[in-house]
Amino acid sequence: MKDLLKQIPIFENFSDDDLVYLQNISTVKVFEKNRVIFFKGDDSKYLHILLDGNVKIYKNNIRGNEVVLKILNTPSLIAELANLEHMPYPSSCSTLLNSKILLVDFEKFEKHFLNNTKFLFMFVKSLTKTILMLEKTISLNLTLDSTSKVAKHIYETFPNSCHMNHKITASTLNMTPETYSRIIRKFKNENLIKEENGGFTILNENRLKEYFDI
Repeated sequence: MKDLLKQIPIFENFSDDDLVYLQNISTVKVFEKNRVIFFKGDDSKYLHILLDGNVKIYKNNIRGNEVVLKILNTPSLIAELANLEHMPYPSSCSTLLNSKILLVDFEKFEKHFLNNTKFLFMFVKSLTKTILMLEKTISLNLTLDSTSKVAKHIYETFPNSCHMNHKITASTLNMTPETYSRIIRKFKNENLIKEENGGFTILNENRLKEYFDI
């Protein structure tokens, strides 16, 4: 397991002793596709680290409809702000694919590692990445129309976007599945992309960029 932990950016400079301790307070758990990892309001006693697969962070609005806030790819910390603030998870999380997640006992982790200035910096850097992702999402929704948002999403997430179904992607981009599907048809008709084996292939990168490169 030490070799696996070394592959995670925030742990890559850990000493062998630190890795052994981390291994002793952690468990690797495999979740099947579409399984809930935690619900909004659950106790954040574990630090979740995505080792393999894809997960979505989401909430349900007052009508009970699911609103996807973000999609995480490997490797990523999941909802680490809740751990740091000792608060219940503010959103729910579930898998989009079969996924492997490292569960770390956060109470023991915090006592042992977060007094280490060097590691604390790496942890804060991960939080900064999350904030930048949120700012990017806000900017995307304020400055781009639906067609531009879909083009930018395909361009920036390829090939990971291949695995996302249309309904989830549409929710992430703050549009209806019907609008998303209509734009995908438009791009296919213009020979910008093709859809095969459940995923996209970009056929004309420069033309696709013209839709969002403002």
